[in-house]
Amino acid sequence: MTSIAEHIARERGLVGAKQLRYSLDFAQYYHRWYSNVLLGLLPSDRSYTVLDCGCGTGVLLPPLRQRSGKTVGLDLCWENLREARVGHGAGPLVVADVARLPVAPASFNQIVCRGVLHRLADVAPGLRELCAALKPGGDLVISEPIGDSRAVSVLRDAAFAAGMHPFPGQRLRYLTVHEWIAAAHVAGLRTERWFHLGYVAFPLIGFPDAVPLMRHLPGRMAIARLLLHVDRVLARTPGVRTRSWQAVFHFRKPPSQPGTAESSRQREHAPVRAK
Repeated sequence: MTSIAEHIARERGLVGAKQLRYSLDFAQYYHRWYSNVLLGLLPSDRSYTVLDCGCGTGVLLPPLRQRSGKTVGLDLCWENLREARVGHGAGPLVVADVARLPVAPASFNQIVCRGVLHRLADVAPGLRELCAALKPGGDLVISEPIGDSRAVSVLRDAAFAAGMHPFPGQRLRYLTVHEWIAAAHVAGLRTERWFHLGYVAFPLIGFPDAVPLMRHLPGRMAIARLLLHVDRVLARTPGVRTRSWQAVFHFRKPPSQPGTAESSRQREHAPVRAK
């Protein structure tokens, strides 16, 4: 089992990679789209208090701050938060572990958790903490890599072997969509919607620090737009749609005790359209 100290050391080693990733025009283009997809699931309200859980270097903080009255960024690695402060300005930032949130129960109207929970040794404590931190009726949006597709699993293994995976040295078991939903329900959340996300564009323009191909091509913004269009098409193509790198889940904390028929539903929706 990976210790907290090992997690922090690994994050410190990735700060430079994230600086490169978010400095490139085509990667910025992809991550703006990606952020808009996540935020498109949530209502915007200036009275809301929102948590960006596992905020990293703060790529999601600016759009969150435009939508809510108070946005808190939380991350395990102080160096990530330093970059967030330098790059994205003032705002509450907290060093903490998602599995041990230092917040009062029912503190947040919304929580966004972008590619964080799969790195826990056990996602159950993290989901319980997030559920407890939400106000009744509050929303949790997470995006996580999934293990549903054998083809994608083979590509991940190849990326690890070639040293191209964004998180080298951290071989994980990736949960399936069903396992993510089941774990969320056990934590007391209900599923509002979910969908597959990430095909060709995801590794090529989303992670140029790990897959450097696009950095060396002429006309890379035009290529990036084309690849993102391809991803949108694949997300609507039967037989291909399920072969995604990850999935996006929108969960909600029930306003009353879970256990009703509504709390056990799990419906796949078409991806949210975001420009």
